[in-house]
Amino acid sequence: MQHWSMYWQTSGVLNSFAEGDANQGYTGAIQKFWDQSFDSIPQGAIIVDAGCGNGALALLAYDFGRANQKDFVIEGLDAAEINPVKQFEKQPAVAKKLKTIKFHSATPIAAAPYTAESVDAVISQFAFEYAEQGPALAKVSEILKPGGKLITMSHHASSKLVKDSKVGVEVLTAILEESPLFQQADLIIDLAMQAIPQLGDEGWAKYSHNRILSQSTKWMMDSLLQRFDKPEQQTYVKDAIARVARVLQAMNGSNLEQARKQLTYDYHVLADHKKRLDEQLQSAYAKKDITGLKKAATKVGLKLEAEPFEIEGEVFGWTITAEKQ
Repeated sequence: MQHWSMYWQTSGVLNSFAEGDANQGYTGAIQKFWDQSFDSIPQGAIIVDAGCGNGALALLAYDFGRANQKDFVIEGLDAAEINPVKQFEKQPAVAKKLKTIKFHSATPIAAAPYTAESVDAVISQFAFEYAEQGPALAKVSEILKPGGKLITMSHHASSKLVKDSKVGVEVLTAILEESPLFQQADLIIDLAMQAIPQLGDEGWAKYSHNRILSQSTKWMMDSLLQRFDKPEQQTYVKDAIARVARVLQAMNGSNLEQARKQLTYDYHVLADHKKRLDEQLQSAYAKKDITGLKKAATKVGLKLEAEPFEIEGEVFGWTITAEKQ
């Protein structure tokens, strides 16, 4: 869970798309689905965003409630360590809204701190599927009022998003576990620590061992770019190469320790990204998983329905609604 905690503690990260192009909340078809869902929830309802991250979905509920005089009472919980208000302290307008929402850090869905039949709706965007399904469904059923609903948008095993994650895992595995790129960069820094105090920065630039290692590193980068030449692969490989290149280009005799720390940091950023992608692949629902989910929900008194959700004709996820009987 540490890899998620580190992710949510990145300033300005609102949702789990932040490593792509949509890191400022949910818009378009996703927002339309949630607005329709919020419209079905009664005025004054207590809403819990399960797996809330830094509050993207909770903020959607807040905005809809304010715009439509719904007066929702909104809370959020996440198994990771979160502090949404702190992460958005440099964005006062967002922080002001987040302060109206009570967040529960390091709190899995199965440990939701609510009394029986006290919650009107549990909502979740790309989060509920990560939880252990049996205990999570049991807890949701316990805390929902009769007629209350669990509403989620969850990962679909056939979605473009999940397919892209498979590509990401493949590329990052090659870079971090098969290629010696990061080890080679660390070797260059280690050699620089020994050589620069004697040669100086100018001497280091001409040093034959540095030239050989630098050429070898460039060859590794070029090989990775050639191996992963498809557009969907290039996003991942270019990011990793750019991280290593920035460290080596900025390195000089006055910042060698900082260069090593930055290289280590970048390695762990990529390794944590890979872990999150791996978990997404493991948690995405296939059709057979939905069948099992319906049976598990029935056992705890929930009537569950699920439909594929499409954006521009492509499967994006599952929309799931489970009503407490």
